[in-house]
Amino acid sequence: MLSIMTARIRTLKELTDAGITRSTIAARCRSGSYHRVLPTVYSLVEPDTYVRCAAVSAWRPAAVLSHRTAAWLYGWLPEPAVVEATIPRGLRVTPPDWLRLYRRDLAPHTVSMVSLLPAVSPAQALFDCAVVMPEGDVASLVDSELDRSVDPHEFRDLCAAHHGRHGAPAARRLLRHAALRAASEPERVLGRQLSLRGFPLEANHPIGPYVGDFADEQARIVVEVDGREFHSEPDVFRNDRRRQNWLVSEGWMVLRFAAYDVLAHPDVVAAEIIDAVRRRRRSRRLK
Repeated sequence: MLSIMTARIRTLKELTDAGITRSTIAARCRSGSYHRVLPTVYSLVEPDTYVRCAAVSAWRPAAVLSHRTAAWLYGWLPEPAVVEATIPRGLRVTPPDWLRLYRRDLAPHTVSMVSLLPAVSPAQALFDCAVVMPEGDVASLVDSELDRSVDPHEFRDLCAAHHGRHGAPAARRLLRHAALRAASEPERVLGRQLSLRGFPLEANHPIGPYVGDFADEQARIVVEVDGREFHSEPDVFRNDRRRQNWLVSEGWMVLRFAAYDVLAHPDVVAAEIIDAVRRRRRSRRLK
């Protein structure tokens, strides 16, 4: 059983098989040598989140860590206060306050091993987070992990397979408006805002020897989101001016926005970009 969870977890059966009586186990729990984590599962160290996760697997081998806990194991989210796991529908157990259980029969391909623990696959973890987390909170997670650690096609298949499940519409919206390939948080926020308005632009788009934050080939417009270094570092400013001059000489219009304005008023910035792109598309068609 995973080397009974990195030698820090023992089941009641393991302890009694080793000749330790129940009264001795109880005495060691009172003294702090053992910690009863779950019924019939003990820790030999002060339990942390990882030990609790290991205890869940030792307590119910059919349990699979999921949702925000799986996302934490994958390194996407901070350490959770509550461990989340998925168990088969027919399994009836009463969890402690620090454990939240979801009843669902998982397909074998949606389960993997992470840090010696059974957890749902990256795509399933991302879908589960999209179902239970506020849409605004999980949007950045979808944008950062899709196409990096999660296969977009697998995520899309899960959205289709769980069409009627609570929260599935939110997952589909997040997928539909995902801002992939963004190089910074302001660019991600702007990319998602443009997509939500039905007007996505190519992110990190190569143009000659350069790459634009966003670009529209038809209008020949480049959108640049300037961070603090643009204003504070002379070399960054000079290089950017050379880049902009080249783009203008090649017939591109360059729209610049401060990262602060993008984060503070993404809707206003997106509306301005969309209006400029539409007008320039029309003017270029008339030539």
